[in-house]
This record gives sequence, structure tokens and C-alpha cells, in this order.
Amino acid sequence: MPRSARLLRIMAVLVLVNTGAFGVQLVAGSRWPEPVDHLLSPFVAALAALLCGQALHASAQPWVRRFWRQSAWGMWCIAAALVLRFAQVLTGAGQLVPPLTALQSVGAALLSWAVLRIPLGLRTRAERVALALDLCTLLVAATVLLWHCFGTTALVAFTGGAHSTAGSNVGPIMGAALVAVFLGAKAALAGSERLSRRTLSWRAVAALIGGMGSAVSVLLTTRPDVDAQTLLFPLASFTTGLSAAFHLKDGAAGTRPAGRRRRYSVLPYLAVAGVDALLVYTAVADTADRLLVVAAAVVLTGLVVVRQLIAFGENDALLTRLGRQERQLRHDATHDALTGLANRALFNERVEAALRDPAGRQRVSVALVDLDDFKSVNDTLGHAVGDGLLVAVAGRMRANVRAGDTVARLGGDEFAILFQDCDGDAVDGALARIAEAVQIPVEVEGHLLVARASFGVVSAGGADLEGDLLRRADIAMYQAKALGEGGFQRYRPGMEARANQRVRLAAELAAAVDEEQFVVHYQPVVTLPDGRLTGAEALVRWQHPVRGLLGPGEFVSAAEETGLIVPLGRYVLREATREAAGWDGGRTVAVNVSARQLQREDFPADVAAALRDSGLPAHRLTVEITESTAVGGGATQDTLRELRALGVRIALDDFGTGQSTLSLLASCPVDQIKLDRSFVPGPGPDAIAGAVLQLARALGIEAVAEGVETAHQARRLHELGYTLAQGYHFGRPEPAAGTRIRRAVTGLTSSRTMVGP
Repeated sequence: MPRSARLLRIMAVLVLVNTGAFGVQLVAGSRWPEPVDHLLSPFVAALAALLCGQALHASAQPWVRRFWRQSAWGMWCIAAALVLRFAQVLTGAGQLVPPLTALQSVGAALLSWAVLRIPLGLRTRAERVALALDLCTLLVAATVLLWHCFGTTALVAFTGGAHSTAGSNVGPIMGAALVAVFLGAKAALAGSERLSRRTLSWRAVAALIGGMGSAVSVLLTTRPDVDAQTLLFPLASFTTGLSAAFHLKDGAAGTRPAGRRRRYSVLPYLAVAGVDALLVYTAVADTADRLLVVAAAVVLTGLVVVRQLIAFGENDALLTRLGRQERQLRHDATHDALTGLANRALFNERVEAALRDPAGRQRVSVALVDLDDFKSVNDTLGHAVGDGLLVAVAGRMRANVRAGDTVARLGGDEFAILFQDCDGDAVDGALARIAEAVQIPVEVEGHLLVARASFGVVSAGGADLEGDLLRRADIAMYQAKALGEGGFQRYRPGMEARANQRVRLAAELAAAVDEEQFVVHYQPVVTLPDGRLTGAEALVRWQHPVRGLLGPGEFVSAAEETGLIVPLGRYVLREATREAAGWDGGRTVAVNVSARQLQREDFPADVAAALRDSGLPAHRLTVEITESTAVGGGATQDTLRELRALGVRIALDDFGTGQSTLSLLASCPVDQIKLDRSFVPGPGPDAIAGAVLQLARALGIEAVAEGVETAHQARRLHELGYTLAQGYHFGRPEPAAGTRIRRAVTGLTSSRTMVGP
């Protein structure tokens, strides 16, 4: 059994014995010496002080500890005063009265101050006004009831009927009683996150019992042999100790908060009911204080009216907030949180409603919209930039449809548009406007982005379900993606076969990764003009068991969509480093890396493991990334820095076709740029190729020309100053097979072969 429970049981027994003895004395008169009446009171007060001390040591919050510290010291002062009271009664020593009175006053002050400093838990002005009105109601009612019950009796008892001196004698009695009412009301109405409700309630009872002692003594003026303090002090001490015990039980460390002050309390209404009953009695008995009671009833009526008006206002505000929250919840349940567009549930609901209308069914169209290459924005620039782009695209879609049409975000970068009462030409026109608006550059967090979208469109026709419409629109949208980014396709019968083919391709690709059905080919990189082999670029091929050897255009996009590009890229990296380790002359190998790989924290570790297992020096490995991959910050830039720290070279592939090219050269850790084949000189201007070379030289970056297919292009690139090139003119991608690469380049070593006509 906890120590606090044992102390509380001992207190309960002592209080029961003391109360029984007081009852016997009240009924049968005093049957024992007077000091016996005061014997148990100090022990009960001391036990209450011990319980308050336990509550102090078990509390964590500073103000709670202060509350129980003041309570404990207050009870110790009361216990000391009761000891002196016992000694004074036992010996009749009058000199003990002043210290007794001082200790009792200090104890009462400490206990009262602890209650006064309890937080009220008020958050609004209305709550503060309501509490003030409740306290006023209680004090007015208590004043009237106390005066009627004790005032006249006190005057007679303390003045012997001399009403001229009544004020000085009745004042302390009424004052102490009203302070007790105020403290009890404060404790009962207060709210705290660290003191439980029953802890405060029992402390309120203790305050009332302790402060009402003088008033109760007035009722016993005809019994000088009975001292009411011998009953009230133990009861007040016991309820104080009970409050501390409940605090210990309810969680003194604050793990079980009691919450805010209650909005509703029955105490003010009980006070009003008491005054109403007194009003009826004084009217019937025609007592002298009838007018005072009537005045008090009028005041209380006013206080209650004001209190109710405040309560009505709070209820109205609460109902308004609830209505607003209900509307917000209803909106959130049917709208996308990011863009504010309709979500999938609302879109399906509106499509279903449109299909139920036989008259307008043939004029219902659904367009499914998917942003092209949006995942690379998230992978390279981060989700915050991606979200900003989605918000911008959503706003442009909404601005280019009619008010009756529905634009929805189904999830990710997938949108849908419901056109009602709109023929095919009008739908096509709206989609053309949306496609044009989406492609307008938008700046998001300092990045200038250009979005493109693919559209799949289907009209209701014979479709009976909204899900069927979306499925067919999805098939048409993927057909648009397959034909090229930024277009839209209408659904036509037979498109399902191509969609099924795409699904089969993904499944076959997963099996191919598991079975390592891939081979790596290498395209030479040579010097100009002598054609000396300096390295090769690793290019993956799929040795399909049925379709034969497939180029990357057949499967890389599917690998990106399914995430299989990560294990596929890991395979190419290990194969390329293993092959290149056997090349002589310090030749390098370049491996293409996707945005997904760069976003993975373990990619630098994969590179380090491949170099370690193959024995290839790090400076002979070049990692090729695209501009759209390199513009990403965060994880992408961290990965590039870790690769540079390993000694691996970084190349920027397809240079000139992406975004933010110039800023990339200044911020991205690049060792080499590869001029895109579209800028290789042909018959006509070659200013871009020359400008790129000058820019690379100015920044100390190596430049490689890709896509060289003719001797004329090789000669012109050499004249411009290029010293490295690759393309079909020098060799097609082939398996490495050790010396096979060297033989493929042997015939290119003469300058005539390289730059001749």
C-alpha cells in the first residue's frame, strides 16, 4: 500500500473518532477534560502537511510544486498553532495566545495564497467575463445567506444587543466567511492542466470549512462548553490531505491532465436557488431583512441574465465554427489539398451524374492529362518544386475550361477534365488551349520550368460506367505519350491491344532484370584528328529471348516508369567497369546514370564497390548525366559531390537540349560536356558548336562532340578546335570483347580516313 494511502487512512480514523466525540459532547455535554477535545487536531493537521509534502516531491511543473509547497508550510503552521492551542487549554497560559494567533494567521494566509494562484485556464475574453459573473453571483448570494443566518445572531452574541458597535464585531465574521466562499469558488471553478478536477474540488471544500469557523461558532453561542473549532480544524485538514492524495493518485507528474475550466458550473445556479428560497421564506415570515433579500434577488437576476447572454453568444460562435468546420471537412473530403481541384471521388461522382442524364450523355467527354517527365522534376529539384509546378498547371487548366466543366487531380501528376454539353471540336479546342497554357514557362522557387502534358480523350458513346471512361482515356493518354510528348489522342477501338502490350513489356522487363538478359555495347570515343581511341561509352541492349536484340528506345522509358532502371543501371555499371579494367592504355569508360540512381543514398557506395571489385581506377570511370537530371539540388548534388570525392569524372550528356545550361556549368561539378548531335556542324551555320567549345575552354571543361556521322563533320569539328568525338563515323556500339574495340579503331588512325572527303 502506498504511503499516501496509509496516511490518509490514519487521518480518516482520527477524524471519525474526533467527529464522534464532538457529537457526543454536543448531545450529552462534556464528559471528559477540555484538553481532550483538542488532542487529535494537531495530529490530523500534521498528517495533512505530510501528504502535501509528498505531492510537492511528486510534482514536476514549477507552479504545481509552488502550490503544494505553500500548502505544506501552511498546514505545518496550522499544526503548530493547534499544538499551542492544546498547550494553552491544558495549562491556561494566556501568553500562548499571541503566537497561536500568529501561526494560525500565517497558515491560513499560505493556504489561501496557494488557492489564489491556481491558473484559471481561461483563453478568451468571454470565458473571463463568465467566470467573473459566476464569482459575483456566488459572493452576492453568500453575503445575503450569511447575513440572514449569522448576522443578527452575531450582533446579539458579540454586542449584547448594542447595535451601535455591531459593525466592528460582525465584520470579521462575515469577511472570513466571504473569503472562504471566494476561495472555495475559485478552487472549484478553476481549470488546470496539472491539477485534476477532484483535487481542486476537495481543496474548495477545505477552504469553505476552514473559513466558516467563526460563522459556525455564532450558532453555538448558547453552548459555551462546545468549541466548534475542534470539529472544523480536523475536517479542513482532512479535506486538504484528501486533495493531496488525489493529486498523487491522478498523476502528479502531469501525465494525466485535467483539461480546461468547465464551461458550465452548477454552483452559481445553486446560489441563485438558495436566495430564491430565502426570498420566499422572508416574504412569508415577514423578517426584518426582507428588503435586503429582495435587492439581492434583483441583482442576481441581472447577473444571471448577463451570464446567459454571454453563454448564448458563446454557443452561437461555437455553432458558427462547427458549421464552418463542417463545410471545410466536406470540401476537404471532395477536393485535392494541394491544388484545390476536385479529387477522384468528386470527379467520379460528377461523371456518374452526367452519365445518368440521357439527354446530355452523348455530349459528355473525359480527358485524362499526365505531365510528361514530371518525375524527373521531383527527383532532381525536390517535391516542393514539383508541388509548385502542379499548382501552377492546375491553375492554368482551370482558367481554360468553362465554369460548368470539372477539373480534377486524380493523384500525383495525373489530372482529369469532365466536359459536359460540349461537342468534339469544342473539346479539342479547349485541350489545345490547355496544352499551350501549360507549356508557358513558370518560375518555382527560383527554377524556370517548362511543363508538357499528354492528353487522352474519350466521349461517352457506348460507355456505361465512369470507370470505363477513365480506363479508355488512360489508354488513349498512353498512346499519346508513345507518339511523342505534348500531344493528345482520342480513344479508338483497338487501343487496348497496345496498352496490354505495354503491361506485358513491363512484366517481361522485370523478368529480364532478374535473369540478366542484358548486354553492354561500347561506342568508341576518339581524338581528333588522329583517331586515337581514348575510351568508350557503355550502352545497354536487351537480348530479348523472342524479339532478339533491342535498343534502349524499346525499354528504357518502361524501366524508368517501373523503377527497374535502378537494378538495370547497377548491372551496366558493374559490367562496364569489369570490361574496362582489361583495356590497356588507360582508356576510360562512360556509363549513363538516371535521376533515380542519383537520388539514392547508396549509389556512391555502388560505384565504389564496382570500382573495388573490378580493379578499375576511379579516374577512368565517367558518369554521364543529362541536364534535366543535373538541375536538381539536395540529394542529387550530394551524390555528385561524393562521386567527385571518389575520383570519378562527371560528364553532362546531350548538352544544349535541357534547361538552365549556363547556370549548370557554374554550379554543377562537371568535368566534361558532350555536345548534342543536333548541334554537330552540317552544311550551313556551325556557330553553336563553336560557342559551346569556347564556353567549355573558358571554364576548363573538356568538350566531346557526339553524333559524328561523316568525315565532313569530323573535319569541321577539328577546324573549330574539338579534340574528342564519337559517332557512327568512328564506330558503332559493339560488344567489347577485349581487343575487338582496338581492331575497330585501328582503321581510323590515319588523318585521311578521319577528315577526308
